[in-house]
Amino acid sequence: MKRIYNIADINFCIETTFTYKENECFNAYKEKVDRIKDINIKLIKQDEPYKFNYPVLYDKNYIKIYQGKNGLIREYTGLSRGRSHGCLFELSDNNTYYEYHYYTNPYETLKTTFDIFDKIAFEYILYKENTFILHSSYIKYKNKAILFSAPSGTGKSTQADLWEKYMGAEIINGDRVAINKNNGKWCAYGLPFAGSSRIYKNVTTPIGTIVILRQSEENSIKRLNKLEAFRYIYSETTINSWHKGFINTIINLILDMLDNVDVYMLSCRPDEDAVNLLKREIEGEIDV
Repeated sequence: MKRIYNIADINFCIETTFTYKENECFNAYKEKVDRIKDINIKLIKQDEPYKFNYPVLYDKNYIKIYQGKNGLIREYTGLSRGRSHGCLFELSDNNTYYEYHYYTNPYETLKTTFDIFDKIAFEYILYKENTFILHSSYIKYKNKAILFSAPSGTGKSTQADLWEKYMGAEIINGDRVAINKNNGKWCAYGLPFAGSSRIYKNVTTPIGTIVILRQSEENSIKRLNKLEAFRYIYSETTINSWHKGFINTIINLILDMLDNVDVYMLSCRPDEDAVNLLKREIEGEIDV
């Protein structure tokens, strides 16, 4: 069977010989749309685990990464570090074809769409397409995206809820957003991964503003310079820290974005005044 999920304007074509449960959050991402290229991923049964003699680039938790002859190989061992579950092979020079060879019963380790995307190096594929993931709540207001970014528990979802309540903004994702440059404009893409917010709409919007949140007893706001903004945004971006090319690409993408998108630090309470303060600051910079 073959299923196609369009995420961040990329078609992920998943081919299997078994069925799996589709998580509800992927329903909005099942339509195929035109794209310059698709990412094709085939899941194949392998009877015995491989034994690799390639250089090890990364070995932590439940994954070991090798530098193979044709590209990276990711071996998934599970938290027990016992028998390997399977390996993901990068098999094409133009980064369009991957194979996941699984050793165990697929109905144990590949039961759902989430399980499959956990094994296909999703954030690495996005990086290959000059796209990165920012830990942030994403709202759509007057046809522009406002992204609230901060560590977990700081109030991203709360601010998004307040903008929905007082300004009629639409919440697209409560936890993560994909970002890339599309036809010269930096855009935010909804993802089927949204943490506990359970808000995961497949909506693409040009980015108007990024807001770094800090909790405070008083509401205040300031525009960050490029260096300050980079430091905060990089810390909330999904990075493969062992991969030099990944790091350099993400750094360049963020710096390019910061030449075109304003970033603010909003120290705030969870109240309507914080919403009004931010709105007044950015009102002239968000086109209706």
